[in-house]
Amino acid sequence: MLNPRSQPIYQESDRLRVGEFVVDVPRREVVAANGHEPTRLTIKSLHVLLALAGQHGKVVSREALLEWVWPDTLPTDDVLTQAIGQLRKAFGDDRESPRYLETISKGGYRLLAPVEWLDSAPPHIPVAAMEENEQPALSVPVAPPPPSRGRKPLWMAVAIAVTLVAFAVIWQITHRASDAAQAAPVADRAATEPALPFVTITSRPGREVDANLSPDGSMVAYAQIDEKGHSTIVLQTTVHVPPRPLTSTPAGYSDTMPVWSPDGRTIAFARFDASSRCQIMLIAASGGNERKIADCFAGSASSYDWTPDGSGLLMGLETKLPGERSSPLRLLDIASGQWKALDYAISEGDIDIDPRYSPDGKWIVFRRAISLSDLWKMPATGGTPQRLTHVKSDIRGWDWLPDGSGLVFSYIGNEIGMFRYDMASGAVTHLKMEGFAVFPDVARNSPVMAFTVDQSTSGIFRLTLPSTPDGKVVKERVFPSSRSDMLPAISPDGRTLAFISDRSSRLELWLGELDKPDSARPVQGIMPIPRHVPVWSEDGSRMLVIAKRDDQQTLHEVEAESGRIHLLPVPAPSPIYAAYTSDPNLLLVGSDSGEGRLRVVLYDRSKTPWREISSLQDVALVRFDAPKDRIYFTRVTKPGIWSASPMLGDLQVLDAYRPRMAKEYKRWAIGPDGVYYMDWSEDCATGWIKMGAPEKQPAYCLDHEVEAWALPPTMDRTGKNIFLTLDVSNNADIGLADISSMTSGTAIAKHAGD
Repeated sequence: MLNPRSQPIYQESDRLRVGEFVVDVPRREVVAANGHEPTRLTIKSLHVLLALAGQHGKVVSREALLEWVWPDTLPTDDVLTQAIGQLRKAFGDDRESPRYLETISKGGYRLLAPVEWLDSAPPHIPVAAMEENEQPALSVPVAPPPPSRGRKPLWMAVAIAVTLVAFAVIWQITHRASDAAQAAPVADRAATEPALPFVTITSRPGREVDANLSPDGSMVAYAQIDEKGHSTIVLQTTVHVPPRPLTSTPAGYSDTMPVWSPDGRTIAFARFDASSRCQIMLIAASGGNERKIADCFAGSASSYDWTPDGSGLLMGLETKLPGERSSPLRLLDIASGQWKALDYAISEGDIDIDPRYSPDGKWIVFRRAISLSDLWKMPATGGTPQRLTHVKSDIRGWDWLPDGSGLVFSYIGNEIGMFRYDMASGAVTHLKMEGFAVFPDVARNSPVMAFTVDQSTSGIFRLTLPSTPDGKVVKERVFPSSRSDMLPAISPDGRTLAFISDRSSRLELWLGELDKPDSARPVQGIMPIPRHVPVWSEDGSRMLVIAKRDDQQTLHEVEAESGRIHLLPVPAPSPIYAAYTSDPNLLLVGSDSGEGRLRVVLYDRSKTPWREISSLQDVALVRFDAPKDRIYFTRVTKPGIWSASPMLGDLQVLDAYRPRMAKEYKRWAIGPDGVYYMDWSEDCATGWIKMGAPEKQPAYCLDHEVEAWALPPTMDRTGKNIFLTLDVSNNADIGLADISSMTSGTAIAKHAGD
């Protein structure tokens, strides 16, 4: 007898012949050859049938079927008996003289009838026919396995989880705030198509992320994250059945971001150790021994793609190396394990990541810049890149449509969600989806898209440091609610907390007095962009807030007591962050300096128009330390933190090691005696360390188990209280959507017809 967990089902099409019957898997219907009305199965009965069919006439124990079809529950034998009974009724079978389902005494069940996968009908998702409280089965048509391409970034599993949770909550609250999303300056308003239905194929507690479809769309590989934040690669068919582990992840390591090879036989993935250094690994899609092919370039990694011939991987790096003018795409030769930079036109300061080859292998599209990103296109042989999008936002995953006619991408900026880019016209269309979707992945030869579905929520917590070395940190949630709160900013006097929340079912700025739990109130008339914390003036009377107005990012000054809002006439378009200085007429404002690069400008706002006094390039975030009359800033192109005078002169390196990765440029705050970094490690999920400390000095542990979000923390002037954004609930599943309406076929099919 076999355990189906070790023998997964490889669903080859939408239709399965069982003896004289045909099973329509997406519809869950059993159709008889005599033309009688079809019998519709419950999803559990269908999964029992698929489990038995996958064993090719072998006996499957009741225990194995219960484990397969009802995982992580405590079902009784009755549920399986009922499922078998429904199958017998659908097939017109007799328990005493079976032709289809045989009961093995004290053993289990065996499918007697021969089975055969048939050619698929056009794919669809039977949403309207769903039974209450059931998930529809979704399968996709199978095409031959011609060349494909892989994709996905390679971040450490813990960092992935935190980033996805943050994006999920931001998307949910923004989506509730505005039903009609607009994409950026490519069009005045992005068109909106009818709602795109989807199903989820996982439902375990915790997080399943990094979905990557096989070339034919019949299998999905993804990372399953355990309660300690470590991840393992698993494989699953594109129906709601238990996965099987693919990698044997060593203790303390994380395997992330699986990518299928062009022929569908091999999966590449990244293995991270406790210090976040990684290796590129390969494993057969059928399982077996893993093998290392190279160290990640410079010990780190970002998104990558297989070359069309399967001989190498194309990857970008999210930071510039010392002595480099830019960070180009790099090619890894699998045979030799050697990296080399791709030869193409790239300007000083550019950082290129997330490359993908087009389905026909003639083009490369990639993401340029980290925070203010856009997608660019160039010939696969190199050349001069051409800009495609103009969203200037944090792009969170993208992929080609199978016919090469366009792209699907998600981003966080003025709007948040999933969008389609049309190659011919440059039009951007919002893909309206009933839920959250991020990091899309499209099958090479089938119109199906996988992505992460996230239902996580967040809260603001105050962590009070102990007064003695042997004391314990006290953690409490501030202003609890059933909604999501984030991005806390404590006033200079330590009495009032500003934060961003969807407590009123739309995104708003909120204020509350810490000693009055019921005092939290919204500031009406402003929709803040959830990227940075509100910034208090030194006297606590005003705040600077980046918000959305008339589909643009704008800078506002909010009077804390009255709630009055003033739109500030910043000369720079789309400001990203702002900070006060010791002079109320002088403001620091960060914005795009061109091609997605950030700079900070010191403005004199007493003049009309505002006068630019000085500026500094490559500045991702600025904060002003009023008691010391210094500013501190981080960059997205390199780790570390710097200080400068308010006039943007006298630059000094405060800490060359922290933030450790460029994408952690928000994880710091100013305290009474210096600048502090929100660290993490294997032994401490949320640490706190003063910047400038020796590189190997361990951080003070605030929370051993729960990692704070990679959003800005704040610290009060006493240095005793730290305010962080933490999980309230944390769950992510893998979703699938039929995207037949977006594509006219696949590139390989078009080529074959030429």
